[in-house]
Amino acid sequence: MPFKSFEDGTLEVAANASSLIVIYTAPMMRLGIASALRLYAGLNGKTIYQAGKLADAADAIRSAHRGDVIIADVSAWSALEKDTSGLRDHVRGNGVAIAIVACTDESAHRLLQLRGVAGVVSPECEPKEIELAVSDIAEGNTYFKHENKLAPATGLSKLSSRQVEILELMTRGLLNKQIAWELGVTEGTVKSHVSAILEKLGCDRRTQAIAAFLQSLGVGQNHNQTLAA
Repeated sequence: MPFKSFEDGTLEVAANASSLIVIYTAPMMRLGIASALRLYAGLNGKTIYQAGKLADAADAIRSAHRGDVIIADVSAWSALEKDTSGLRDHVRGNGVAIAIVACTDESAHRLLQLRGVAGVVSPECEPKEIELAVSDIAEGNTYFKHENKLAPATGLSKLSSRQVEILELMTRGLLNKQIAWELGVTEGTVKSHVSAILEKLGCDRRTQAIAAFLQSLGVGQNHNQTLAA
């Protein structure tokens, strides 16, 4: 068997080992992904570390480097995006790739790529696809399959490329003035785009537009209601 697997909370990864870090809340999904990865010789030499939440994978992430891949569910990715302990900076600064297991559409893929995600794998995919995705991502490529019949229908496809950029910056918590500075446009231009985004997504507030993006990743109504409150 080409892989060595560790239980949650145990970290025995050699300093020079390339690793795959699986972070998934649901135990059966986490074990299933790790088991699928062990099947394929194309990933020979990779060490698999499993965790149910971001905090449990912190030591493994701090030891990760270019060529390593984090395979996470949406909640773990969201936690990493909000991290202030240095994990997010380590991932970005050391070229650690992130793959999300989620049911998404092409429009969500565009946003995720802007957020630095290297690939998306459907939770309904065949085990072989996990190997293909992780192998590509570990080599520095991206993996986004635009045809996903299981993806929820969203209004994100109505957005222009510029509006996708602005929505992505909105999801980071940037205000209109900050977005204008990032994109080199006027604040008035940003306001016009934000109004168009809200109209196309059928939203009254920015938080609802952000929730629409999260829903495109499979995050349910409960999160939407919390944001809209």
